[in-house]
Amino acid sequence: MGLFDFLKKSDKKQETVQLQSKKEANIAKIKQYIDIPESIANKVADIDKITTNKDLDVETRVNQLMKIYESLTDDQKRTREGRYVILHIAEVCFSERWIEDAFDNFNFALQFKDTIGNPLLHLRLGQLNYLVQNKDKMHDELSRALIMAGEPIFKDEDPKLIEMVKSILKEPEDCSWTEYEGQDWAITK
Repeated sequence: MGLFDFLKKSDKKQETVQLQSKKEANIAKIKQYIDIPESIANKVADIDKITTNKDLDVETRVNQLMKIYESLTDDQKRTREGRYVILHIAEVCFSERWIEDAFDNFNFALQFKDTIGNPLLHLRLGQLNYLVQNKDKMHDELSRALIMAGEPIFKDEDPKLIEMVKSILKEPEDCSWTEYEGQDWAITK
């Protein structure tokens, strides 16, 4: 099946526990895994400020980010510019545990060209599936995140996540998970 077998045979049952969360939108992680489109570079400071402004309620932040999205040209709304803004909306919703809205926005972002395979989106979708206790989908999405980016994608996340996904995946044949650097996902950035 390629680099390694997808699932380990295991009789262990996964226990559902709450995720440790800083409850802050992680724009540094977004920037690490998503390129800033040059055509909206002048809007990034505003996008970041709105995304992290805890003085505003979630709905206000989302509405202000949607105004930025709506200000884009139709072409930009369908390309990386639109995806960049949508990901910030999704991150706000995720950090505030607006689960349904976070799902909607991360799934919408996956529809943009060259986005499937982006480890950050798969990580967040895995975390959301964890929160709604959809273990099969959680394992699938977290596995994709680990396979694409290696362990670094789990930095600053609840350590239970990496352990859960490692419990169902076999290690790569030629190295340990710690040494594994992931796949080439640059096109999804």
